[in-house]
Amino acid sequence: MKHVKFHLNRFLRRVRIHGGEFDTSARAMYREGVTSSLRADLRIVRRSTIERKQMSTKTTFKRIALVTVAALGFGVLATVPSQATVSAHSLTLASTSATQLTSETVTAGAGVATVSFLNSGLGDTVSVTAYLMSAPAGNTAVPYMLVSETSSAFVDDVAQFDAQLTTSYADVITGQVAYITPSRATPSAVTAKLKVFMNGPTKAGTYTVKLVPAVVSGGGVIDTTGVTLTITVAQNPATDTVAVSASSIINSGETSSATTDATVTHPKGTTAEVAVASRAAAATVKVTLKNAAGATTTGESYTATIDGAGILGTATNSGTTIDGSPIGRAITVKAGEVVQVYNDGASGVGTITIKSALGVTLATEKVTFYGSAAKITVSLADATIAKPTSNTGFLALAIEDAAGTAVTTGTYKVVSDATSVISDNYSSGCSYDSTDGWLCDITGVKAGTANLTVTSNASSTDTTGISSAKLAVRVGSIKPDSVAVSFDKASYIPGEKATISVTIKDADGNLVPSGQYTGIFKTGGLVPDYSFGTGSDTLTATAAHTVVDGVQKYTVFMPQINGTLTLKGTTGSTTTADNAGLALANQAKAISLAVAVVNTVADAAAAAAEEATAAANDATDAALSAAEAAEAATAMAQEAVDAVAELSAEVTKLISALRAQITTLTNLVVKIQKKVKA
Repeated sequence: MKHVKFHLNRFLRRVRIHGGEFDTSARAMYREGVTSSLRADLRIVRRSTIERKQMSTKTTFKRIALVTVAALGFGVLATVPSQATVSAHSLTLASTSATQLTSETVTAGAGVATVSFLNSGLGDTVSVTAYLMSAPAGNTAVPYMLVSETSSAFVDDVAQFDAQLTTSYADVITGQVAYITPSRATPSAVTAKLKVFMNGPTKAGTYTVKLVPAVVSGGGVIDTTGVTLTITVAQNPATDTVAVSASSIINSGETSSATTDATVTHPKGTTAEVAVASRAAAATVKVTLKNAAGATTTGESYTATIDGAGILGTATNSGTTIDGSPIGRAITVKAGEVVQVYNDGASGVGTITIKSALGVTLATEKVTFYGSAAKITVSLADATIAKPTSNTGFLALAIEDAAGTAVTTGTYKVVSDATSVISDNYSSGCSYDSTDGWLCDITGVKAGTANLTVTSNASSTDTTGISSAKLAVRVGSIKPDSVAVSFDKASYIPGEKATISVTIKDADGNLVPSGQYTGIFKTGGLVPDYSFGTGSDTLTATAAHTVVDGVQKYTVFMPQINGTLTLKGTTGSTTTADNAGLALANQAKAISLAVAVVNTVADAAAAAAEEATAAANDATDAALSAAEAAEAATAMAQEAVDAVAELSAEVTKLISALRAQITTLTNLVVKIQKKVKA
């Protein structure tokens, strides 16, 4: 049996108050000066009991308050879904690089960023901001975003919360910030794709753009590090301002309306005339600069210089009546303005050279400045003879000043020394054309010859001008008398091109003047006994013959024959007009003209083949003879070989016998030597 020890520092079991209220219990106990049994003072017990009751009331109120707060807290937690939360957010790039051209906005080469997250409510909103981190010097453009694809979100350039947006991704929304909001209130996966690009950059180079996401509404924690896109901007060929080519059109005078280059000639001007700055321009050059893509550019100026005669100026292009003034022989011209060329008193050709700002030659134009006419040269422009009617543009003139420069202005007249043949006498039928030059008309009266002179004198009494040398011009009869038909060759190969000439002469045996002549052949014209090849001119027509210098030519292709071709016809009998029909003595005459059509190539080939066959036969005979000789030689060679073999055997035997004799002799000599020594 164990003994229980009593410790004074512990409460008696009967006075211990269970429940943890140690302070109240302690006050009810006698701890010191107790002489009898341990009893509490009644007054003290009564007071401690009242305090305990008060403490219990306060504790109860505290507990009630805690419960109330906890209940309120659970109530708040129960309403969390009304404040949504963004989760599982991501921002990615399809590629970290993109390309575009200057002045472009969104293109096929734009970067593509994909934004995705999970929403728990309609008000969840995530933003993406495009920041420009670096760019070429002088850039003023900023990055933009354009929504390109989404079926689960609304994208806008302003933030909208707690309400389903009415816009969709089909609306073009651009800007530096894009706000992405779910299209459904229920929790779902939200995705949107954004095209990222520089908004119309003007500088080529490398641009660095950073896309940074953020939660705008709904709460949640996302990675805001962002992604970086490098955009390489190249020069847009369509907007390139560097000129590499140009279209240049020179106009005569002070206009820029011409669509093709004009041939510009202009008086060189007197000293007094070129001293006037406001004088009229000889030419205007319209220059349209082109970049590498062939597009018109006005982004830079160009230069114009002139070598030779003339001086340059510039003026605003107004289309017509462009007034400028001379500046110098080398000028700088603003894009869109024109170059004007002025005389400076010098005779000759002025060559204008247009160059780009980089010194590339873009175009050249020419202007001819001339002085007073000093020389006239006359030649026949139309034919070798005239006819007794008006002959338009019959004479050609070359008029030059003292420096040999062509003169294109002035009044020049034709003078005939036989007006009964050519009636012109100081007539003014000469004019200048930029394409054909100077041409003069004359009027023939009758057949014969007249000497013509072109002069700048106004009359026979005027001696102040200049005159050309005399040129003899014959006026032929337009009455045909005879006709002849000829081929240009004596023979042809099948299918070869041939020329048939119909020559018409007058009664004096001279070629008739150029013109139309009818009734030369009867109906049917000229007919070959074999048809000419495809592409041949028609010879059977009886219409008018177009004669040039008395001859009309036809082109035909020979038939595929090997023999003689005969061309037949009959001369006409019409005499109703001066140029219709032949003279009576030459009418209704048969014409027959034969020409050989020989396939010389085939004949030569056949002859060559025959020669080759004969040569082959000769070669065969020679080969047979050679074979026989070879067989005989072989037999003789074999006999020689056999004889050599037999002789060789005999020689071998003789050599063997000789060797035996030498051996015997040697042995005998040795014996004799031994005996002698003995």
